[in-house]
Amino acid sequence: MMNQRQHALRWATTAGFLGTLLLGGCSTKGVMVTTSGAEPSSPAVATRAKAGPSEALKGFSKTPVEEQVTQPAPMVVAKAEQPESQARKASEAEAKPLTDIYFAFDRWGLSADGKKNLTENADLLKQYPDATLHIEGYCDERGSREYNLVLGEKRAQETSRYLRALGIKNPVSVASYGKERQVCTEQDESCYWKNRRAHLLIETRK
Repeated sequence: MMNQRQHALRWATTAGFLGTLLLGGCSTKGVMVTTSGAEPSSPAVATRAKAGPSEALKGFSKTPVEEQVTQPAPMVVAKAEQPESQARKASEAEAKPLTDIYFAFDRWGLSADGKKNLTENADLLKQYPDATLHIEGYCDERGSREYNLVLGEKRAQETSRYLRALGIKNPVSVASYGKERQVCTEQDESCYWKNRRAHLLIETRK
């Protein structure tokens, strides 16, 4: 009876010892995590697996879904000037009178006062570079109609030339009316002087 009990106890002890050895052997084996494209035995992969999922993925190229494409900022295009603004500028330009230029008898050369007035006119014209400048040449009543038409043309052309020299870029048109359209009809020098002129007008584009 005692021999059977001893034999059973000895068998239980031996089985427990073997189980301990088996469990201990399994616990010593590490669990290895691998990713696609890497060898299971690679030390680098094992290190990344121990560090955690986010650290383990470092160094691997991202899939097209993971990559973020940065789009360039949209270009800022300046808005075209509104028609209302253009119309307002045109109205302002036409409302600003330019100073007439006066000439000596039978002459088309500019006087000192004429050049001074043209300089002031040029400053105003530069504020409205899209406006057209129209220059009309006039003469007093003395002399023939044909002669005064030529003289009025020379006065208008000389006025235009000087404005160009001052740097205006406006389109310019020139006309001569000779001794027509007199502003004064008295037959004296003060009246003649008023008629010997270049008249400047701002005409906006329609």
